[in-house]
Amino acid sequence: MNNKLLISVFFSIIIIVGYLYLFEKGKGTQKTETEVQEEIKQMESKVEELKSQGSEESIDVQIKTLKQEILQASTLFPKEAGITSLLRELSIIGDSSGLQILLFEPQELINEGIYEEIPIKLKLRGTYKQVASFLYGISNLGRIIRVQDMKITGPVNNTSGLIMTESEILITTYRIPGGA
Repeated sequence: MNNKLLISVFFSIIIIVGYLYLFEKGKGTQKTETEVQEEIKQMESKVEELKSQGSEESIDVQIKTLKQEILQASTLFPKEAGITSLLRELSIIGDSSGLQILLFEPQELINEGIYEEIPIKLKLRGTYKQVASFLYGISNLGRIIRVQDMKITGPVNNTSGLIMTESEILITTYRIPGGA
């Protein structure tokens, strides 16, 4: 009986030590609810401190910068189609390039939601160099113009002695409907 008593006391001690080790040890590392709330308050005060140090000012500066960039980009997307002024600008570029604009034919508007595409069919007569000069000139206009579907044929009979070509080009410009 003495052995049974010693064995039961031994197992009891092991169980008590195991309990104390597993459950009581963890209590010292766990945070109470008040400690967690205190940490949250400290973090909130740090956030407020960062805001007061100028973080809001830098955000305001970034917003103003973005607004200016949007305003500058919106000039590349006119509110109105401006076909008349575009024809005038293309005529000036064509004349300064030395070529003739034989056809200027606006096509049907294509509504793409926040913007509209304005395709325009052009027919030009001039040398390769004059056509290249014309394309360079329209790339420098104050609005976005995309050159598509370019077909160059030639040579065309002329009396100037230069090798002339005829070019059919579809250009597309854009506008923001209703103004934005």
